[in-house]
Amino acid sequence: FRFSRVGAVRTPPSWLAKVARRFPGIDEADALPYRLSISHNLYTPRDIENPQLPPDDRPYAAWLNVQFATGTASERGADRVHVGLGVVGPLAFGEEIQKAVHSAIDAPEPVGWDNQIRNELTLQLGYDRFRRFIDLSQNGGPGLDATWMGGAMLGNAHTHVAAGGFLRAGYNLPRGYGPPRITPAISGAGYFMPSREPAWYLYLGMEGRRVFRDLFIEGNTFGGVDGVSRKRHVGEVFGGFVYTRGPLRLAYTHVWRSREFVGQAEGQSYGALSFSLWW
Repeated sequence: FRFSRVGAVRTPPSWLAKVARRFPGIDEADALPYRLSISHNLYTPRDIENPQLPPDDRPYAAWLNVQFATGTASERGADRVHVGLGVVGPLAFGEEIQKAVHSAIDAPEPVGWDNQIRNELTLQLGYDRFRRFIDLSQNGGPGLDATWMGGAMLGNAHTHVAAGGFLRAGYNLPRGYGPPRITPAISGAGYFMPSREPAWYLYLGMEGRRVFRDLFIEGNTFGGVDGVSRKRHVGEVFGGFVYTRGPLRLAYTHVWRSREFVGQAEGQSYGALSFSLWW
C-alpha cells in the first residue's frame, strides 16, 4: 500500500531542497511542491505453502519505506528528486501482516517467512524527468496528451536507470504526469491540484529498466539471506484509470512486467490502487 500527502507550492524541508537544487530543472526554481509518502511492500516466492525457500525463486521480504519528494511541474514537463529511508526485514512486519490478511480472507497461510531477508536499513536517491510532447487537452472538455519519461535510482534497495512514456485520454484532463506506481517503476510526478469539477482519464504506457541492483531479488547487501540472479533488463506495460475531485485523487494501475530474475517461470501481472490527499 501507499499513502501520500501532497503539499501546495511551498518550501520543502531545507535538507531536501539542498539536495534537489543540485539537479537540472530544479536548481533555479522559485518554489517547490512537496510530497511525503509512506509505503509498505511484500515480496514472496511463488509457492508460499513450502516452508523451504526454493533455490530458483526470490526470497521473502517486506519493505517499509518513507519517501520525501520535491521538484518542479509545469504544463510542458516535470523534474523530481526523491529521497527514501526505510527498513527491510522482520522490522517491517511483513510476516504478521500477510498472515493476518490471509487469515481474514481464508487464503493459504504463508509458511516460509523464516527465510525472509534479514533486517537492513535502506537509503534511496532518485531523479525523474517528464516531458510532454503531445498536448491536445482543454479545460472542461475531452483531452489527449503524450509524455516521455526517464529516471535513475541509486541505493542499496534499488539501483537502475529507466526510460519510457505514456498516453493519457480523458475529460477535464488534469495537469500532471500520472499516478503513483509501485517501486522500482518510475512513479508519476505525484503532484496534482484540487479540481472543482470532476476530472478523469485513462492511460497506457511502457517502461524499460537497466538493473544494477535489486535487494528483493539478490538478498541482503552485507551477508544474511542470499537471493537469486537478477535479470539485467526488465520491461513493463502499464495502464489504468485516475479520478480526481476536490482534494482527493483515486487511481488504479495494472502492470504487466517481464521476468526479473533467472529461473522465474513467467512475468508478473498485478494491480495497484492508490489514494492521494492534497492539503
